[in-house]
Amino acid sequence: MSSSSAPSGGRSSALRWVLATLVSLFLLVVAAAAVFADTQMVRTEIVDARTQPPGVDYDGATYHAGLIRRESWLLHRRLPDTVLVGRDPGLGYGHPVTFEILGNRDPRLGAVDWRSDGVAFRFDSGHEIFLPAAAFIGGR
Repeated sequence: MSSSSAPSGGRSSALRWVLATLVSLFLLVVAAAAVFADTQMVRTEIVDARTQPPGVDYDGATYHAGLIRRESWLLHRRLPDTVLVGRDPGLGYGHPVTFEILGNRDPRLGAVDWRSDGVAFRFDSGHEIFLPAAAFIGGR
């Protein structure tokens, strides 16, 4: 008669194992969803925007350049900044270059030099980023 208690103990152990596995899988799914949300859901802020001056012509279209700051929505992680040149005045589309200037969390855009061969961004830190015209002409 004591043999009937052994299977009950085995079922309890198996039930604990299944429950622990389900809880682990649930936590894994929640963690994966949080990582996905933090990397895919990004708040974007246009810090500074400039419009191509009348003296410079690339292909007859008007181009816009700007500095864009990004932050993850969930954990508020600061992502690398971006300079972009394109035809969209809202800077939603164009040729982006992502960068980080160590020691300068909030770089400020100084001069934007529109030249026939491209656009040079100069920052308050002294850094310069050049985007060749071939990289953004034609709406790329």
